[in-house]
Amino acid sequence: MTLGSVPHAHHRKPIPPIRHRFGLRPLLLVFVRDLAERLESTYDATGGSKYLDIGLAIGQLHTAALAATTRKAYAGALRRFDDWLNERPPTDRLLARHLDEMFWRGLAPASAVLVVAALRRAVRDLNRAGGRCCEHPVGPVTLERLERYRREGADRGRGQARPLLWEDADRMSECAEARGDARGARDAALVGVASHALLRVSEVSGLDAEDVSPQRDGSALVKIRRSKTDQYGEGAVLHVCKDAAERLGRWMTLASIESDPLFRPVNGGAIKAARLGTSAIRAAIKRRAAQAGIARRVSGHSLRVGAAQSLAERGVSLVELQVIGRWTSPAMPGRYTRGQEAARSAVARLRGNKNKVAYAACKSRKISVMLE
Repeated sequence: MTLGSVPHAHHRKPIPPIRHRFGLRPLLLVFVRDLAERLESTYDATGGSKYLDIGLAIGQLHTAALAATTRKAYAGALRRFDDWLNERPPTDRLLARHLDEMFWRGLAPASAVLVVAALRRAVRDLNRAGGRCCEHPVGPVTLERLERYRREGADRGRGQARPLLWEDADRMSECAEARGDARGARDAALVGVASHALLRVSEVSGLDAEDVSPQRDGSALVKIRRSKTDQYGEGAVLHVCKDAAERLGRWMTLASIESDPLFRPVNGGAIKAARLGTSAIRAAIKRRAAQAGIARRVSGHSLRVGAAQSLAERGVSLVELQVIGRWTSPAMPGRYTRGQEAARSAVARLRGNKNKVAYAACKSRKISVMLE
């Protein structure tokens, strides 16, 4: 055969299959599948968006009617999911796989719930803005994974912080005020108002002097202009009992506060004009709990949870708790007060107290039957 000539067909050696030459068929299949996911069209036949644009969703969060902490948590969850996708479309199947990886990394179910909630919120905001997402990323496969995640990962996480009951809050306020300085007066008032009105930390930080209305009996009314569950500013008016209202009045007099932020930073005895931030409020609650001899782990939410439990111990129903605490459903106060609800259940009332009247009536009926 001369140089440049073409061999006849019977002289050619057969080309072995790819799997025989390289043994890479499984890897090739994975590559092709991944490439197909990346190249799949992001638009449906009508020209509408087929998949959610996560970058756009993160941008929409800046104007969403959400609490600042919720907005930050949603944005972080969306960014992490977008990085994990690595330019693949956010489908139901890929989201389920993402939850699987989160589970094997040891994350708590709350982390998975956060991702799903953020994506649901993003789709809802897109629809409200007139956009359209043909394939919702939270589908049946994801929901099944999330349910299993909750079951099998129920023991993960730090656990909920312990409550600070009314008695704990009173002791904390007394210890803080006994210090005799401006910071102690501020923290005594802060703890009392947060406990009496079941306030969130962000609501405590957002209070202004104009939101406080003293009453004739020595109590006070506090107006919450905006909250986590009231992003449109309809507002709520809450009651603060006499002892907490008096501590609040002493703080306002000491700091000469007549307008603007109600709770302010105190540095070296000097009272600043700025608003006390949420991190400083959480630190103050933890500090005053430790000074009052409360050794259990507490958080900025402990006063709110403890007040709900104190109300439940005194017979307040779940519906009343929902109204007082401004929860959107009775599920959350029901979770906080499970122990109190069990303590006043039918078994606790009838079996625990022996129900002497019913027992005596039953005994008398038995005796009358025997005499007959």
